[in-house]
Amino acid sequence: MQNILWLIVSYLLGSIPSGFLVSNLSGKDILNIGWRKTSGSNVFMNVGKTQGVLTAFMDIFKGFLAVYGAQKLGLTLEFQVYSGVLAVVGNNWSVFLKFAGGRGLGTYGGALFAFSPQAFLIALSILVLGGIIWDAAISTFFTLAGAVYFSLQSQNFESVGLLTLFCLIPIFLKRLSPFKELSFQNPKLFFSRLIFDDDHPHGFRIKRIIGRMRKV
Repeated sequence: MQNILWLIVSYLLGSIPSGFLVSNLSGKDILNIGWRKTSGSNVFMNVGKTQGVLTAFMDIFKGFLAVYGAQKLGLTLEFQVYSGVLAVVGNNWSVFLKFAGGRGLGTYGGALFAFSPQAFLIALSILVLGGIIWDAAISTFFTLAGAVYFSLQSQNFESVGLLTLFCLIPIFLKRLSPFKELSFQNPKLFFSRLIFDDDHPHGFRIKRIIGRMRKV
């Protein structure tokens, strides 16, 4: 019974709408601006840098607390992984926001940190570097692949590896929302969201940065 109760708690922890609450304090409804998700990146770009960073830390802490709590309760490694996954699910489909939410990457990162700070730092490095060179959405593929590779090399597949593989579903499924806008008549929109997490994908970010520097 303790296992099931903590899984419910993990989902509720993940459901705490960090980005929505932070944005509301700034007088904005994050679900109606940008890419209409409560992710730290959306808050960062469309509300404010400080608010975005705060949201990211709150999302990370939710994922960390879900796994750390399971560890402290002495739950099996299997249930520790499930706790992290359910925190990501809660973040992406929050019961407090009529099942709207964020992208899940920050909450996944927090759960990853609870299992392996080293894996977290490696994944974060890949995400940041890939985001600077190309795009954060594309970088996510390499980040998750890097985490799985690290788990195999460090013999942590049963924690880091399984957490990452299970989180692939909520992370990439969330990219497709709002689902009502998808149709068989517009497969380009489906793939743009799945791959680039955007209705109108851009090219390499480094090119845009260089272009802006030349204009200055």
